Amino acid sequence: MSYSLLLDFGATRIKSALVDDTTGQIEHVQSRACTPAICHGAQFEIPLAELTHDFLEICKIYEGYDFKRIFVCSQMHGFVLCDEKEQPLTEYISWQDERATLPLSSGPSSWELFSNAFDSTFKEKTGMRLRSCFPVVKILDYVRQHRADYIKVLSLPEALLLVGKPSHQVHITMAAGSGMVDFTSCQPDKDMCDFLHQEGKGTKIAFNTISKQVIPAGTVEINHRDIPVYTAIGDHQCAVWGAGNTLETLSFNIGTGSQVSAICTQAPNIPQTERRHFLNGLELQTITHIPAGRVLAALMDFYHALTGRDGWEHFTAVPLEKIQQVTGRFNLSFFKDAWNYTDGGGITGLTLTDLNEPILWAELFRSFAQQYVRAANYFSPPRKQLVLSGGKLAKLPALAGFFEQELSMSVHLSAQTDETLVGLAKLAQEI
Repeated sequence: MSYSLLLDFGATRIKSALVDDTTGQIEHVQSRACTPAICHGAQFEIPLAELTHDFLEICKIYEGYDFKRIFVCSQMHGFVLCDEKEQPLTEYISWQDERATLPLSSGPSSWELFSNAFDSTFKEKTGMRLRSCFPVVKILDYVRQHRADYIKVLSLPEALLLVGKPSHQVHITMAAGSGMVDFTSCQPDKDMCDFLHQEGKGTKIAFNTISKQVIPAGTVEINHRDIPVYTAIGDHQCAVWGAGNTLETLSFNIGTGSQVSAICTQAPNIPQTERRHFLNGLELQTITHIPAGRVLAALMDFYHALTGRDGWEHFTAVPLEKIQQVTGRFNLSFFKDAWNYTDGGGITGLTLTDLNEPILWAELFRSFAQQYVRAANYFSPPRKQLVLSGGKLAKLPALAGFFEQELSMSVHLSAQTDETLVGLAKLAQEI
């Protein structure tokens, strides 16, 4: 019996499993909390040594099964910088790090500097809406404050392979997460590299070789054997694939963050949606950063602090008929990178008759669900089926009923609890 090891490095947890290479059966699923981040003000980074330790420890847990290969998916928009000898210059800097938005004593914030230079061209170049969470903004911040002749940009899976024997390859879905890759050429954008070179007083920016295919990215020694590790893919793409989406479905992936996506042979280039690379030469049309679990959790914490009660019980119990009676008066775009963010979230249009808890919970639920309906209107031609995936929020019965009614589509709830592991298992079966 031959196994492959599957690893999903998420923002809060690391999931792992084995897949039988013959049958495709997923076995021995485990989950563990990520190493806590070090947070000082706007700083949000994780010690690379701790992440590497987690990686090797998980591999050793499964070594008795004699797995032959390792397949990885990972959170995107985080990075490690290395020197020309691939010695780390930084820890793992998460997408949640916000230092680049702070002004420097020598001038404006790196976010302001970069957005002034590239806001009008960024989406055309990369396919993505410019956000302050992208590594390119933080790399600019680094080169403005540190003298470096050369830096190499690594995603988390690439940085973990420094403990083994890397072959210096990166998959396009992870490389594009840096915000520095041209969508058409699949190469680092020259204008951005030149801009960082200039602002860094001569810093050269380097990347591993970008591949559109999932190929060996190096090896790591486990139990005296060199095990091939394949180029990691983005967790967004992996989850969409693992949920069972096709060219005929629309994907609502609802979790800590969330996305509406559609797999395309060629994603349309329209202002309201983004283009991402996918697998097997396909592309993804998507709207990302739709406020979901992260914002709802903050609101529930606020409610608990005020009342001492569990708001989730109220939210998840709202019946569909109650949702149909309200209009949705919450704006959930509380964080700056959220889809449709303007000047923060809030509640509008309430009257005295609305000021009771059952109505407010129904308003919150409808506001949450209506975001996806609005986003779906930007996807054409209409798809035959909606695939609903993600965490506990995606499994709320009222949510599927609401979508069926509002979109006039059949809704299929992904039966997989770990869509990313299923996506990796499918990948292992193909290679």
